[in-house]
Amino acid sequence: MKKISNGSGLSRRRVLPAALLGFLCACAGSGSYVVSPAFRSVPDGRIVLLPFENYSNDVSAPGIIRAEASRRFSSRGYAPFDLDDTDERLRALGITDGGQLGAVKPAEIGAVFKADLLCYGTLEDFTFQNLGFVIRKQVKLRLKIVSASTGETLYEAEGKGKDLKVYLDRDEAKRAFLVNSAVKLAQNMLKHPLQPETESALDKVFDRLPGR
Repeated sequence: MKKISNGSGLSRRRVLPAALLGFLCACAGSGSYVVSPAFRSVPDGRIVLLPFENYSNDVSAPGIIRAEASRRFSSRGYAPFDLDDTDERLRALGITDGGQLGAVKPAEIGAVFKADLLCYGTLEDFTFQNLGFVIRKQVKLRLKIVSASTGETLYEAEGKGKDLKVYLDRDEAKRAFLVNSAVKLAQNMLKHPLQPETESALDKVFDRLPGR
């Protein structure tokens, strides 16, 4: 890596570590879990994956992550309802996206599916920032499983997947910008944006989920 010797380079060296510190502080935090003792006694493993609430700027990401979460539940022995069928039934209740779920009681949703386990998801961040000198990728989500019959939260977990790289050399930054632009384009074409970060976030969310 080339040394920066001129005045503007010195200024850049001071600015970049400060920016990096800001990114790291924004990304810091440990995962949290809630596992109710009542969860293991639920006899029915069928689970309704409700539409995710989306606080990110990516309109397609919640659906992609919801589908992957469904596969994760299946691998743990649960029986997720088909997502298309779920959305069709929810439309009968006037629900077309995750932001509307708060207006409907869990018991009402459970009655439609004749199931007790409801999974609520929130996508808090889905970011791919390619600024050349700084490449930041982050996925942050939260899952909550609620008993439709009692309203109790049986399981809640958050997960974060991230990748942060900082380049001080202008030529390295230029190459990184071009490479990551191509990566982003390829992932979008394959409908798997931020796949490594998504997998990492889901690994954390499902880490302590009791199996069936």
